[in-house]
Formats: sequence, structure tokens, C-alpha cells
Amino acid sequence: MSSGGCSGPGVCGGARRRPPPPPEPALSLAADLSELSLDQGYHTLADCGPPRRRRDNTLSDALWLRILSYLDISELCRMSRVCRRWARFAARLAAQPEPWRRVRAAGALELAARCAGARAGPCVTAVREWRIKNCVVTVAGAQLLAASFRNLTHLAITGAASMDARALAPIVTDLVDLRHLDLTGCPNVDWPEWAWLESRLATRRPPVEYIDLTDCSSVSDAGLCALLHTCPSLQYLYLRRCTLVTDAGVRWIPSYCALKELSESDCTGVTDFGLYELAKLGPALRYLSVAKCSQVSDSGIRTLTRRCYKLRYLNARGCGAVGDDGVEAIARGCSRLRALDLGATDVSEPGLQILARCCPNLKKLALRGCELVGDDGLEAVAYYCRGLTQLNIQDTPVTLRGYRAVKKYCKRCVIEHTNPGFC
Repeated sequence: MSSGGCSGPGVCGGARRRPPPPPEPALSLAADLSELSLDQGYHTLADCGPPRRRRDNTLSDALWLRILSYLDISELCRMSRVCRRWARFAARLAAQPEPWRRVRAAGALELAARCAGARAGPCVTAVREWRIKNCVVTVAGAQLLAASFRNLTHLAITGAASMDARALAPIVTDLVDLRHLDLTGCPNVDWPEWAWLESRLATRRPPVEYIDLTDCSSVSDAGLCALLHTCPSLQYLYLRRCTLVTDAGVRWIPSYCALKELSESDCTGVTDFGLYELAKLGPALRYLSVAKCSQVSDSGIRTLTRRCYKLRYLNARGCGAVGDDGVEAIARGCSRLRALDLGATDVSEPGLQILARCCPNLKKLALRGCELVGDDGLEAVAYYCRGLTQLNIQDTPVTLRGYRAVKKYCKRCVIEHTNPGFC
């Protein structure tokens, strides 16, 4: 009898031979998809070893140039730091006019304009859009920008505390093709005086169609009047939180411009008299925001909606003097309304029921903080406005019955609420 047993071939006492490893399966799309597993409702990817590395040299130069040609000049500058090959691509594309159509700059405006003008060379005439934020703006910088990039159509200088009327003047007078002007967050800017502008513009008027003066707290009634006189082609005007604007400035809007969109949110000096004047815009007005204009009441809303019957969006949030009479005027006068914000108003059940019957095409409705709204009014909205896609009932006494009615009739509606009992 042998004391030890050898289970495999070979000489006893010698090293055992290990079988050769099985061949690795070829990688394929089917094999990769077979690794996907479903674990408790979440799709997870099983560990397939270290990821396969793909180098960019597998693509031809022509294909890379085609891909990178969709970037603007600011993105090309950042992309050129990746590797030498991409730097060569960026240099080739920067010599063409297409990447220079949009420029996003940083730093002082004068320095940015000088550097961009020197780098663009003959492509300087291709620049159409210039965006810069949180920069230092001087009169010399604004003059250099207007002189170097005369074909600008879109200009956005946001968050510039040093921007004022003197720096804005050369932009208004020298950029003859400017159509879009965004000065959001420039607290010291006001529109230059019309007496000064008239001598430089003569009979020409800038073709500006869009102006955003949000958070420009220095804009006054006189500045607004000069703006309207300067830009008769204006269609979109945003004066959010321009606290110095009152009815004395708003009354000139219908005299100079046929606005399509106007925002006067947080302009506490605007009252019903201002809405009486804005009603003269007639059916041209499609978007209006008077949010937190605490002196606006049912009387102003009634006059406005009687003449501006093509309104699509109306924001009366925070207008505490607006109640069921104003909502009824909105419902009967603006049957084409798509979005309505009545947050923190005195609307109640009868007002909501009339609104639901007269505005069946309503898509968005905000009732946040409406303490008089209940389940009956919400059921009427859900039954008649079945295309509703967004509803805000935060801080309202709506119960589970009203919530379920909305879920039943408005299948695609996103409901914002603060009641943890809704499910």
C-alpha cells in the first residue's frame, strides 16, 4: 500500500502541473450588455475590470476639426490647454470667423476688448455677441468696445457695479446694429439723458428690441422716458426690482413702444393708474408681471384685461388687493391665458371656479399662500383645465380630496405642495 496518493499524472513527490488557463472571451457589444444586471430597481454595471483606454489619435484631423468647430472662441481657448494637438486645432479654428460670433470675456472691460480685438484680427467684424460679468467698466472701455466691435447685435454686461450712464452712452450711440442689451445687476446704471443722446443720434434710432434692467436700482422715471424715446423698436422690457420707477415713467410706454413683454416685478411705485396706461398697449401685450406691486388692485386688473385680451402670461403674485373680482375680469377678458400666478392674493372658491370655466387652456397656475382656496375650487380647475402641467398649492388649506382630483383629471400635472400627507 502506498502512503500517499497522486490524483494526477506525474512523478510522485514532484510539483504538480497546473492546467492551462481558459482562453479569454472576445469582447463584443453583446458581452458588454450581458454584464448589465438589475438590482432592486436600479441599473448597475458589473465590475468588468479596468476600463479600456481610448486615445484621441484614433480620429482623423478632419473629424476633430469638424467636432471642435461648434465651439466658440472662449471654449476653444480653454480647450487648447489640453494637449499640443488640440492647441493646433484651436489655432486653425481661431483664424476662421465662425468661432468669433460669440465672445465670453472676463476681467476689466477695456483690457478684455483690447485683447480680443488684437487676437481676432480680420475676424473682428464677425463678432455678434459679447458677454461679460462682474467686470470693471469705464468710459474708455465702453468706447473701445463700441469702436472695435461695431457689428455687435447682442451685448450682456451683468453684475458690473461700476457701470453707469456715462459708460452706457457710447454703447447706445455707436453700436448701430445692437438689438439685445442685458444690464442685469448693474445697480448704478441709468439711461443717458435724451438731450445728450439727441445731438449724437440725429435722426437715427438704435434697433434695440430687448432690454433687461433687472436689479438696476438707479433707473428713474426720467431714464425710462429717455430709453423709450431712444428705442422705438423695443418689444421686450424687464424692470424687475427697479424701485425708482413709478407711474410717471410707466405712462410713457404706450406712447413710444408696442411692447410684447413687460415685467415690473417689485416696482412698488406702480399703481392702478400705471395699469390704466399700460392698457393702451392693447392686444400687442402678451406677457405682464406686476408681482409684489402692492398698490395694484382689482380696478387696475379689470381695465388692463379688458383691452389686453391676448395676454398669455400674467403674474400678480403678492398683490394683496386683488380678489375674486380681479380674477373674474382676468377669466372673462383673457380666455387665451396659458400661465397665471395668483400667489398671496385674496382669490377664493368662486373666483377659481369662474377661472376654470373661462380659461380651459390654462397650463400653469400658482396659488401659493392663498388662504381662501379650498378643495371645491381646485376640483373645478382640475375638471375644466385638463391640460394643466404645473400647479403650486404650497401653504394653502387644500386637503387630500383636492389633491386627488388634480391627479385624476390632470395626468401630466406636476404639483408643488407642502403637505406631507399627500401621496
